[in-house]
Amino acid sequence: MKREIGFTAFLALVTLGFMSCQKDDLNNTGPSTLGVKIQAMNKSYSLPVEPAGIKSAAVNTASVTWDTVQLVVSKISFEAELKSLVNHHDSIEISYKWSGPRVINLLDDKLTLGNYTLQPGFYDEIELKVTGSKADANKKPVFFMYGQFTSSSNAKLPVALKVYEDVQFKTEKESVEVTEESIDMTSYIQLYLDQLMAGIEPSALDNATLTKGVIVISADSNREIYRAVMRNLVKDHHCLYEHKGEKKKKDKKHDD
Repeated sequence: MKREIGFTAFLALVTLGFMSCQKDDLNNTGPSTLGVKIQAMNKSYSLPVEPAGIKSAAVNTASVTWDTVQLVVSKISFEAELKSLVNHHDSIEISYKWSGPRVINLLDDKLTLGNYTLQPGFYDEIELKVTGSKADANKKPVFFMYGQFTSSSNAKLPVALKVYEDVQFKTEKESVEVTEESIDMTSYIQLYLDQLMAGIEPSALDNATLTKGVIVISADSNREIYRAVMRNLVKDHHCLYEHKGEKKKKDKKHDD
């Protein structure tokens, strides 16, 4: 039996979902466990990329392919409010933390972080935060991507995105029920790489400044492109969700 709880992400271009699988022993009761997976999606795409929900009418052969996507994960914090069965008010606040730092390959869909315990009951709210701190990056990027840009004339250049700022993914979900059955839950944080470059024209990369032959996009290099990427990184989108036996579905994305 697979159930899933969808929720809204408060950091850009990130869709999230809870999926839970009942353990093989159907008579197993007690607390449930929660793990976290962080994944990069759509590593190859054409340019220009339109904002989510808008289809481009333009025909262009320019494209980007990312071979490396890394994030420094400093901390994962889990907080929950468990409703009292006696007076129906919030009576128990639960807090867990996983501490790094650890450099995560976001193209590895098998890596799970954290192992949080959820007691059976009704939760008024569940909140999950993933933090990447520049203090833990040792002067290296907190978020780093490396790949190849192919222009419409088929010229190929390496491209790198370097974010030295603190990065945080935050999720919240209200009214969550955990049954008496012991279940394994996984929260999937999915970063859509194509939407990072929504609205950026291929000509911007064609005319970008090169650093030792590489298009470096950072706060100090090709800053207009960098600002556009960072603006895309703070948009709010609904989550992707999946049920057993069905194809993946996606809520309509929106910008507030």
